[in-house]
Amino acid sequence: MEIWYTLTGTVDRREVQDSIKWINDEIYSKPVKQLRFLLAAGGGEIGSGINLYTYLKALPIEVETIAFGEVDVAAALVFLGGNRRIVVDGARFFFREGRYTIIDQTAPVHAHEEVISVFRREQNEMTYIIANETGNDTEVVAQMLRKSKIMQSDEALAFGLAHDHLNKLPLHQQEKFGFQLNESNRNLQRPVDSKERIRAKKKENS
Repeated sequence: MEIWYTLTGTVDRREVQDSIKWINDEIYSKPVKQLRFLLAAGGGEIGSGINLYTYLKALPIEVETIAFGEVDVAAALVFLGGNRRIVVDGARFFFREGRYTIIDQTAPVHAHEEVISVFRREQNEMTYIIANETGNDTEVVAQMLRKSKIMQSDEALAFGLAHDHLNKLPLHQQEKFGFQLNESNRNLQRPVDSKERIRAKKKENS
């Protein structure tokens, strides 16, 4: 059995909590073997993205992430949580360093240092996750984040961010309706049924 989940809001604490709760309720009450996680989010918190990435990686089932539309860096971390990562043509990934706001600007120096250390830890963890999952050097990733980068779907494949691509979102459960990814053209293909095979064989023999 497979389940589908879609995240299109901001990747923040509430969104991550809701995602984890719903998925947990499903996988621990049903014989779920696979999760297909559709993702498009234009903003979010780096820490929340890391938390959801860590959760997806820890799941004892197959996780397939499918990115479409705009995917900000926090959502890109979630995307990397998939065992199999698919990007829909036209999707764009936004990579940048985290942006933070220090609320208590009148706090003593040590308080600011503690907050900045948390920011740096998140930044380093984000860099490591991207480098580790894509097979790129950490310095290459760090430079990309510093300069900011908009990555198109074909670039995401070349960078190692995604494994495959589709030209359309999968509308139905693929196994149920007989669709599968074809590695030769990386597109959704309809398998040939038995009647078509018979007709093709008769044509060859005639």
